[in-house]
Amino acid sequence: MAIFEQERTKKVLLDDTETLSCVIENWRTIDGHTEYIIRVHRGPFSQKTWRIYKRYNDFLALHSYLQTSGLPLPLPPKKIIGNRDPEFISERQQGLQKYLNSVLMNPILVSSLPAKSFVDPANYCQPFSEIALQHVSLALRGEVGWEVVGPLSEIGWRLRKHFYQVRCKTLPKDELIASWTDFGPDKYLNDKDIHVVFKCINQMQHPYIYPIELCLCTDIGGLVVRNSSINGSLRDNICGAKPRMSFLKKYGNPKGHKPLNSSQVALYGRQILEALKFLKDKGLYYGHLHTGNIIIENDRVKLLDIENGVLGVPSFYRPYFIQHKRICNQEAIDIYCFGHTIYEMTFGAPLQESTMDSLPSDCPANLRSVLESILSSESCKNGLPTIDNLLHHPFFSAIVLSLQQNEKAQLKIPTSTKDQLKAAQTQLEERLREEQKLVRSQKRLVRVQELMSSEEEKKKQRHKKKQEQRAKEHQQHSKEKQSEHKEGVNGEAGDSATSTSTATSVGTATPPSISGSSTIPSSPPPPPPAPPLAPPLQMSENVLPDSKDRSALLVGDHCILKVKSHTVFS
Repeated sequence: MAIFEQERTKKVLLDDTETLSCVIENWRTIDGHTEYIIRVHRGPFSQKTWRIYKRYNDFLALHSYLQTSGLPLPLPPKKIIGNRDPEFISERQQGLQKYLNSVLMNPILVSSLPAKSFVDPANYCQPFSEIALQHVSLALRGEVGWEVVGPLSEIGWRLRKHFYQVRCKTLPKDELIASWTDFGPDKYLNDKDIHVVFKCINQMQHPYIYPIELCLCTDIGGLVVRNSSINGSLRDNICGAKPRMSFLKKYGNPKGHKPLNSSQVALYGRQILEALKFLKDKGLYYGHLHTGNIIIENDRVKLLDIENGVLGVPSFYRPYFIQHKRICNQEAIDIYCFGHTIYEMTFGAPLQESTMDSLPSDCPANLRSVLESILSSESCKNGLPTIDNLLHHPFFSAIVLSLQQNEKAQLKIPTSTKDQLKAAQTQLEERLREEQKLVRSQKRLVRVQELMSSEEEKKKQRHKKKQEQRAKEHQQHSKEKQSEHKEGVNGEAGDSATSTSTATSVGTATPPSISGSSTIPSSPPPPPPAPPLAPPLQMSENVLPDSKDRSALLVGDHCILKVKSHTVFS
């Protein structure tokens, strides 16, 4: 490589299957209009976070497009008068949050370009269909007799995969459909090896794999041409939809669900397992099995999009199996996708969760055993069965396949290319393991935050109870003090009235209490007895006192009375 030459990557590094989550943090008023501040988070990577600003009319425009799906989405109603009231804006914010959650949790709705560009305008503002048409025209320019008739808009769920009706002069009666796919984030083969693999799968033959009419590769992506199927895919048959309708209208809220009977599930499942075993033995990894990539013709399965693994595009079920660390190799991915496919065939509707722990009681025992061995939380935790294990399962081993002599299984890949395919598969699995570690660490962080928030909530509740108990005790103590104070005031008033009446009746003042108690006795103590009077003077009967002695006697009597008076009132 020259010193000034820069190696350019031609693949799309963005994984369109990564989950998106939104939180409306706040709102603001700009030029008389209300804008909602939305924080968007992509996948398990904490650094992939940004903010967008949307008005209610932006939500309304998204809603008008998503109504094609027929799903009842909870968009808050429009209001002309009073729409600037803060209370109304807060209520509308809560309603818009519920609306965003319902859109982003639906794998069909979130796959649409309007939904992607709403939450991530920086990465989904390109004219994808126009760019893809240019690549298709350039790819067919070197092929004699091929031309593009017209686009088939939005019949598939991938944003970077576009379908066109094409015509070939050598096959004038055949109705052909071309699919253009950009290289995805899991593209690890160089362009030379991809050219070799495309030549090999163009010549591949297998009774359960749909044949390819033309297979081309450029430095941007790959173009594959197949015959058009009148009945469409297995998902079209289950949903009762026309193949060329918009995928939102076909799969968003289908009116009909036509599950297959148990014998059909066993037959088609056995054929799918035979095709998966063939690809595994040839060293070509798949990873893109779902009912949309299956065509049924004369009770025979035909798998589509075998080239997707080579092109490096992510699997439809990647957001599900990225949550389970035991689903970390290509065979486990194929088996996990097979379990979801069997579930949808059995019940006529896809499984919207990564695991399944309950089944209807009328599900046959052998079929129940197959589903539980793949989709139960216990099996996803401990490990999934292999392709050979399922082929020997009684539900599939009882099926006898009838093939004609001219039906051969043939795929020749050079040894050097096989080695490159194995190395690319190893890199794909390493990327998956790294993201699974991030998912587990994110889950642990969420659990710790929930635990801490619950502990804080418990502390708040305990603190609140203590405060309430203290308030009750303080209130009760205050009531008791008030009652004691009232009783004391009433007692003092009664005692003072009694002592006043007693003192009045006696005609004397009440002596003060010696002990200092505030309680006044109800009746005053009796007065101490008077001391005995001095004995009277003895006088002779024959001798009368003279006047001087009589005055002295009177003075003595007066003194005695005075002493008696002082004794009583002291």
